[in-house]
Amino acid sequence: MSSVPKNRSKQKKTVDAESVVKSMSQMDLPCNAEPSEEMQAIVKAMEPPVRSQPVDPFDPSELAKLRLSQDFSELSQVKPVITSVACRKPHKQEFIRVRQGEENRFTTGAFTDKDSRETYLVSPTVREHLVGDVVPTMLVVCISRNSPIPFLWPLTLPGIDGRPNRWHESGLEAARIAEQQWTKVMADMSGGCYVPNVAIGRLPEPDWSSVPTISELLKLSFKDRFIGSTDHPVLKRLRGEV
Repeated sequence: MSSVPKNRSKQKKTVDAESVVKSMSQMDLPCNAEPSEEMQAIVKAMEPPVRSQPVDPFDPSELAKLRLSQDFSELSQVKPVITSVACRKPHKQEFIRVRQGEENRFTTGAFTDKDSRETYLVSPTVREHLVGDVVPTMLVVCISRNSPIPFLWPLTLPGIDGRPNRWHESGLEAARIAEQQWTKVMADMSGGCYVPNVAIGRLPEPDWSSVPTISELLKLSFKDRFIGSTDHPVLKRLRGEV
């Protein structure tokens, strides 16, 4: 007598709707009796699934799902990581906004390298070595329609001599206008001033929610552009040491 292996697997019985119906027909049931709910559920479960028709993406009812909103917001569901912030003037072909509030501006003494056009922050202990080159400057937080990355706009303030300067005055006025409206700042060389041009369309308000505080922006902009000692390469170059 042959022994049965202990690990012999049990064969699964396959059940289909046809066999279930056949079993029901052989049962001794009254002619007008209906199958039980349990039997009906078994039969329904054994029925093959109904294949749905493939969706036509060009059907008028489906085309609406392909439309983009006017601001293309569906394509920009990402958050930029700000690792660098420029200190610059607005370009003549971009519309900008200036963030309102005293907490979004910083008044300091700045030095602008005429060769590289880079702006540096200068420590108070070093300013005496840059007499005539350190300029009173107000840095304001700006954002452009061309980029989600903010930048700092250096606005020159009136000097201690009180002498008027149309470039400086018109720049400050353009910044005030840009607090309320999208503004394009253009230089009028013949007039010797900046001319603000406001957008004629109803552009959406800027989103400042992801813009860091001005202290963070200053660090990102000037971490490598801070003159804190007389050994700084810029001072050495101005003294003719290098």
